[in-house]
Amino acid sequence: MTGDSGFPGTKPNFETSVTMNDSPDSSTTLTAGAASAEITPPLEVGLLMASVEGRWEPFEGVRMPLFARAVVLGESSTGRRVALVALDLLGLSGTALGGFREFKSSVCAAADHAVAPEDLILTCTHTHTGPESVAITDLYRSEAFAAWAAYLAVQIGRAIRSAARSARPCRLEYGSASAPGLAIHRRFKTTQGVLLSHPEPPPEIVLSRDGAVDDSVNVAALRDPSGRLVAVIVNATCHPVHEMCIRQVSPDYPGELSVALEAAYPGAVALFLNGAAGDINPTTVSAGPAEARRHADALAETVRGVLSRPKRATHQGMRLERRELTLPTRLPLGKADGQTLPTEVVGLCLGELAFVFLPGEPFAETGLAIKDGSPFDLTAVVAYAEDAVGYVPTDQAFADGGYETTFGRWSYVAPGSEPVFRGEASALLNELHAAAFEARHGSVTRSS
Repeated sequence: MTGDSGFPGTKPNFETSVTMNDSPDSSTTLTAGAASAEITPPLEVGLLMASVEGRWEPFEGVRMPLFARAVVLGESSTGRRVALVALDLLGLSGTALGGFREFKSSVCAAADHAVAPEDLILTCTHTHTGPESVAITDLYRSEAFAAWAAYLAVQIGRAIRSAARSARPCRLEYGSASAPGLAIHRRFKTTQGVLLSHPEPPPEIVLSRDGAVDDSVNVAALRDPSGRLVAVIVNATCHPVHEMCIRQVSPDYPGELSVALEAAYPGAVALFLNGAAGDINPTTVSAGPAEARRHADALAETVRGVLSRPKRATHQGMRLERRELTLPTRLPLGKADGQTLPTEVVGLCLGELAFVFLPGEPFAETGLAIKDGSPFDLTAVVAYAEDAVGYVPTDQAFADGGYETTFGRWSYVAPGSEPVFRGEASALLNELHAAAFEARHGSVTRSS
């Protein structure tokens, strides 16, 4: 069977757009539109089965389609537009895509240049039952992957284009709650070193299961003047591995969550933005779709609770900034190779709410530290954003050892990277906050 995508074994494309009616009050300056487009791969564009072995296998079927979900935000006073895209994918690597900047340029061209590449933020939910798109294996060298990558750029552009065309004035609402019990710190300290929580080590060798966990569920909602939800953006922190190594295309719990919220709020598009989950697992791994749905249902209930009593943003100004940085890299056996990896962190300020987007897989400790030091009323730390850089372990994690610190295509930055990462992200948030304050109040002159 061949759908509109042109790929055998996939369902037809779907694109949803939101049209907003009526006019807001005169104080509203934020505009928003949202849309989605299917990005399900052909079955021969397979999934990661073993990082250490560099092994992938083709899919056997499609349990649920994968989507690109986009929201295009605009500020009427400046005319600037920003596109935020959540992809039901493991991650994105410039190595796999033929260059990350080139890929983003292709997306923007497919979007009829509704936004500029520098105003496009691509994030991935990190589902492990999406294509192996981070160049851990050699899948990206295949013709099938190259064809799907070209299709991916077109479909992301399609979602952005539709979202931009539907954009109308909106108000911003936000809030946060806690959803404990869904995630665990996965790095167990044992007499044999640091081992992952799954498979769980024998209890007689476990020394400690303690470690940071981020149970927060951060929610941003864009609502039109009639009160209808246009987009819901959810930020929570946990690896989507309920279906890992099960050879069925699936968005795991993030996709189940988006589908549940879109059913609860007809016409809205629900974007999931994963947090700093490098050392965070759910309570089950490879247990199957039922556990993914359970996880999603618990998150959806939490999100509905936040949306029932949200804060309304007092200020709706928008600002996006990028901050370049370089991370030291290493060779096998942990030896520094003297090279640096250029990357960047991205900050998006919407009134009293801020998002900071981090590439790769930072640890929960990093995300919590960034949030604790943020001057914003609510800060969402988003990982798996833009071009992948592998794991970014803390320096303590490097000292302790474990899978995430083992050199390979999934982990190649050196000790000292995380403090740079965290410091630049915090500096960017402070910069955004100061600029937003000055925009609202003008410069403040103090005299002695």
